[in-house]
Amino acid sequence: MKNFRMWPLGLLVVVLLSAETAARDQKRPMIGEPAPAFSLKSLDGKVVSLEQQRGKLVVLHFAASW
Repeated sequence: MKNFRMWPLGLLVVVLLSAETAARDQKRPMIGEPAPAFSLKSLDGKVVSLEQQRGKLVVLHFAASW
């Protein structure tokens, strides 16, 4: 009966370790490395890519109202 009570705890440990391993395997942007390539649509409907802005200062501001 004691082993049956420990089963949820063991499952939780496995899930947490799996999540940590998956997060560690993802490549994360680092300071000093080039940003990943992306493009977006501006307010006037034109598509702007990061590559077009090479050599210029680019500031990205992310905001949310929760």
